[in-house]
Amino acid sequence: MYTDFLSKLPDTAAYEKPTQEKINDADKEFYYLFEVGLPKDYIKLLHHTNGLSYDGRSICGVYEEEFLTEYPRKKSMDIIRFNSSFRDMTDITDYILLGKSSIDYIVYNTSEKKYQILSNGTMESFGTFDSFIELLYAFFEV
Repeated sequence: MYTDFLSKLPDTAAYEKPTQEKINDADKEFYYLFEVGLPKDYIKLLHHTNGLSYDGRSICGVYEEEFLTEYPRKKSMDIIRFNSSFRDMTDITDYILLGKSSIDYIVYNTSEKKYQILSNGTMESFGTFDSFIELLYAFFEV
């Protein structure tokens, strides 16, 4: 499923996948901070790539501190930092932010249990999807 999707993007769009330990640690920390775990479909993507970035569109990863020290621009795309920053600036807690473009947020709606593409200005929905892979195909237009 994700292998086929990733094959449609340039090799440079994907990153080295995180370890299972890092994925587990990130999920536990996310739950500790926000009282909700990371979506299972998103975790499945992490078994293939630690985030994505292509054509101005990005999906968050779960980065080690050493990596963020070497690539500080990636700090904003660390899923825990991205969600912490968003929640510090808003009172919106129904969404887990999974990625973004210049005009959109990619989210998991925890109350509806659906993936969505939302306007990053008005939070208006541009699409609702049952699975993360469906959302990725629409978001990356492949």
